[in-house]
Amino acid sequence: MRKKILVLGGTMFVGRALVEKLLALPQYDVTIFNRGKSNAGIFTGAKQIHGNRETDDILQVCSQHWDCIIDFCGYYPLTFENFLEQLRGRVSRYIFISTISVYDLSKFSERAITEVDEIVSCAEEQKISKLPEAYGEKKAEMERILLKQKWLDKIILRPSFIYGKYDWTDRFYYWLYRAKFFETILLPQEFNLSLTYADDLVYAILNTIEVENHQEVYNAISQTNIFLRNIVDTASSILNKTVSFVEVTNEELEKNQIDTSSFPLFVPLNFSVQGKNWLNDFSIKPEEFIKAVAETILYYGSLGWPVPRVGLS
Repeated sequence: MRKKILVLGGTMFVGRALVEKLLALPQYDVTIFNRGKSNAGIFTGAKQIHGNRETDDILQVCSQHWDCIIDFCGYYPLTFENFLEQLRGRVSRYIFISTISVYDLSKFSERAITEVDEIVSCAEEQKISKLPEAYGEKKAEMERILLKQKWLDKIILRPSFIYGKYDWTDRFYYWLYRAKFFETILLPQEFNLSLTYADDLVYAILNTIEVENHQEVYNAISQTNIFLRNIVDTASSILNKTVSFVEVTNEELEKNQIDTSSFPLFVPLNFSVQGKNWLNDFSIKPEEFIKAVAETILYYGSLGWPVPRVGLS
């Protein structure tokens, strides 16, 4: 019999890429639950249930059994515990897509972050605040709720900044676009980044459906020790471009009334995230960075290189 898979979300970015893969695999019977608003026309032939998960709409999925639920759109903890209680006995495995924002990244300049490190707390007012406020805090609270369910087989994946096709944020794409169309590129002070390639994450999720022995929490990291300059240098090499950089301090930016938020992926923290466990347990070999960037460039080339919706004009 085919395994019944429920994807919560599934039409944006990694969720979309995963559903494409799942629908092509004959061993899975796939259903998608979402609001039916974002990219509504892309999976017209798939089973879909539409509703708002923060209301009783979500109870539509609690009337049948699921071999695996993959949750991409869990953001508000107050409704989560009741949802899981309604699912009791009706789901075999729950895969929750979280984030490294559950860590206080400012505390880890001296060593790499591991899965056993403490995650942030979530105040009562943060639980009901609107996104993007308290994004990491809400995710952390949902993790705690999920981990309390001793009856449930669960896997939590914590990716870092994700890049690849279907990325609606344009954070990574901004730097590819600069490499494509600009000869001189403005760079703020550089800080170390950890990145997650979308295709690596999709591959991992496919493995989490089937893996027998596993831990409950994984940092899902493709590359560590990456700088904004690395992204531009790699992209310009692929595009056969020569670019130069103008490096500016925070003081110079302030003098010119440029906020550091104008630079996508700019995080004024040096942090590194250890992701050995997901590589070992799910037999993952991350895509080489240059190949991952090349594949991402091909995708944006197919779109005609639209102007990024974020960053400097």
